[in-house]
Amino acid sequence: GDLIFMASLAAAASATLPAATAEKALAYEALINERLKVKLGLVLDERDRVHGRIADCLELRSNMNMVVDQKMASMKLLYNLGCDFYVQAHIPDTSWVYVDVGLGVRAQMTLEEALSFSKQREARLSQRAEQLTVQAADLKARIKLVVGALDELLLRGST
Repeated sequence: GDLIFMASLAAAASATLPAATAEKALAYEALINERLKVKLGLVLDERDRVHGRIADCLELRSNMNMVVDQKMASMKLLYNLGCDFYVQAHIPDTSWVYVDVGLGVRAQMTLEEALSFSKQREARLSQRAEQLTVQAADLKARIKLVVGALDELLLRGST
């Protein structure tokens, strides 16, 4: 809200400001719109992807706990092939599972190994999500700082 208002104010005020002040205002506006906002969007998108991967880890752990707790030797389930197209699957032996360990590689693990792997991956992903949250907060603070500088420049230049 404030950012759009300040950007339009900079463009409108540039006609009435001295040339040097108008040039600075446009440079601040470009910094906000072309660099800081773009980088913030990328950081927030990556953080959302990391949170999705954390949810996958939690789902894996929940499913593995269910199999262990209910002592299931075999099971039937519906498997999503994509686009909400499901097929029935029968798993004759639940003592082993295949876990996506990254880069398209799936490793065969026992249920205990899968649970341990899931906890470790979730911890690493949570650290990454926290780093991205801090980075997003830093970018938001920078945007606010530049908006404040733009506001000051426009107020000073109009008097």
